[in-house]
Amino acid sequence: MKKVVLTGASGLIGQQAIYPLKESGFEIIYLNRDNCDLFSENSIKDFLKLHKPTHLLHFAWDTKKGYLESEINNKYLIAGINLLKYFGENGGKKAVFAGTCFEYKFKDEPLKETDELNPVTLYAKSKVKLMEKGFELSEKLGFDFGWGRIFYVFGSNEHPNRLTPYIINNLKNNIPVEIKCSQLIKDYMYTKDIAAAFVSFLDSNITGIVNISTAKGISLGDFAYEIAKQMNKENLLILKKEKTIEPLKIIGDNKKLKYDINFTLKYNFQKAINEII
Repeated sequence: MKKVVLTGASGLIGQQAIYPLKESGFEIIYLNRDNCDLFSENSIKDFLKLHKPTHLLHFAWDTKKGYLESEINNKYLIAGINLLKYFGENGGKKAVFAGTCFEYKFKDEPLKETDELNPVTLYAKSKVKLMEKGFELSEKLGFDFGWGRIFYVFGSNEHPNRLTPYIINNLKNNIPVEIKCSQLIKDYMYTKDIAAAFVSFLDSNITGIVNISTAKGISLGDFAYEIAKQMNKENLLILKKEKTIEPLKIIGDNKKLKYDINFTLKYNFQKAINEII
């Protein structure tokens, strides 16, 4: 029996992982505030000793406003290390954790898993430290470890301040939508595909770092235009090309996800946006 501990099951991506986990034959044990204090080593120790999962899928992290430099990143770093330590000590077989594209040193070409890192924010630095500790613990305690680097995310039930709901909600209320740097190109992936990709990664024999990306870029202008077109509100768009220090392109090479894990995206951008609207 495959028994997985899932963290962050109420989050944007974690909630979408439940269905594919069940479809893949996993018994799911939800780690949440009601049954485990993620910031208590003893609580994590007791929880994993009780359940002895074969697998661990870890999404839980704070991404509220101001999270990039929040001190809470240090707490999540320690929590992740404790999860891995007691997962391994209780016979765990494979753990997959969520990383971020912000670990990379950005460049215009698609980013590969072997490319140089340059974490700038406390959030990205904490993720890199957790990844490094994860590989160290997996070797020491004898379990498989995977690190999925997420690029840009869009989906249902996002915080109203995020790009997709900002555009949709304004257009619904006939409020003009201004995209200041519409020229920027990002690798946006639908939450349902992201979650399914992580489950495929978890259920495979692949370890190491894997980009969770589409390998396709879409400009912020085209992103907004597709939403407006589907809502027949193109006239409310204001697309600007203001100067910015952000990289023009942030796209992930997804050959490992596509060919090693054999994962295929189920949604194109138009279908995903239609579903969200």
